[in-house]
Amino acid sequence: MPRVMAHTRGALLVSAAGLAISAFAGVAAADPQEPVIGSGDDASFLIFMATDGGAEQQLNGGMGPASIQRGSLDFPEIAGASFNSPNANILVGWDEIYDNRPGDAGIFSRVRFDISTSDGSSFISEDAANNGYNFLRWEIGAHNDPGDQPFADAIGFRPFVEDVVFVEARAVFFNGDVQLNSLAFGFTLGIGSTWDGTDALPGNLFSVGSDVNRIEITYDYDATFVPAPTTASLLLGAGLLGARRRRP
Repeated sequence: MPRVMAHTRGALLVSAAGLAISAFAGVAAADPQEPVIGSGDDASFLIFMATDGGAEQQLNGGMGPASIQRGSLDFPEIAGASFNSPNANILVGWDEIYDNRPGDAGIFSRVRFDISTSDGSSFISEDAANNGYNFLRWEIGAHNDPGDQPFADAIGFRPFVEDVVFVEARAVFFNGDVQLNSLAFGFTLGIGSTWDGTDALPGNLFSVGSDVNRIEITYDYDATFVPAPTTASLLLGAGLLGARRRRP
């Protein structure tokens, strides 16, 4: 009878180890609702108007990149004075949100930026548009001008995030609350590749009218997490305990 009891205990311990392995694998796999972005994170930001001939003008002041704190979607921060409307400021807010993702069922972690002017004026004035400035572009987390690079601050991922695979990015352009246009541009950032939390390609020019005064940018991704230390300990402990119980 004692031997039978020992085998029964051994089976239970192996079962426990199996559960630990399952938990271990679950933590390592992508969890759509697991937080991905570090709390209290900052991201650097610049926005420009441009011509099709390559001329550019920074729109959010002239002091270099602004540092925008995560959690500011509802209370956007000043990113600098608006170049085309000196009495207005460029406002930027961003955060990690949990929302339905186009093409996927369920709720996923996403990053969203909201950029606007404080007085509702357009990013590009009519005069600027008449001078050929009909494009917008932005730099988030990385910067092309060597003078701005020391201030670059990418979107930061939590320590247990092992990899972030880029899925899609979409920019939606508004006049106030009226949507004017929506454009997917994730292919330029490398769909299916590891995302470093930046968006700063100089060739990403968005043709807009002089009525655009707000932009919403959403980044979709799939994250993979490294095993949490407590789970790894559970796995190791269950395995060792099972081994000890099985000794004759």
